[in-house]
Amino acid sequence: MSLMLGLLLGLFCTVCIFLLRLLLVVNSGPNCKPGGKGSVCVLVVAGSGGHTTEILRLMGSLSPSYKPRHYVIADTDRMSEEKIRAFESAKENAASGSKYTVHRIPRSREVLQSWSSSLKSTLNALLYSVPLVFRLQPDVRPWRH
Repeated sequence: MSLMLGLLLGLFCTVCIFLLRLLLVVNSGPNCKPGGKGSVCVLVVAGSGGHTTEILRLMGSLSPSYKPRHYVIADTDRMSEEKIRAFESAKENAASGSKYTVHRIPRSREVLQSWSSSLKSTLNALLYSVPLVFRLQPDVRPWRH
């Protein structure tokens, strides 16, 4: 019985925190104008396959204020790099001053790789990706006035 009560209390607290956060985001919406105080540094993690196409479609809808753009791809992913370069070269023709970089990190898990061996490769990918995020310092905080 006490386990059930604890779960219900935890669920209630989670819902309350979610609703409070939602209220804060909705109320600050008109004041949050990316690019209003300069450019916005973006870090994009592109997956292989159709995921790169999806993320590039989203990137195409962003204003020119979102620069520099840093793309992170797996070191074995050649197709995503080609798609990113084609997307960015088309963007450069449309607007001058387009700035982007492509960063490669070790793949966390290969297709058909066993779960037990993926632990080592995932830790290796983390060793590359965490310092990269701290070095690039993308804008992830909400705008403060």
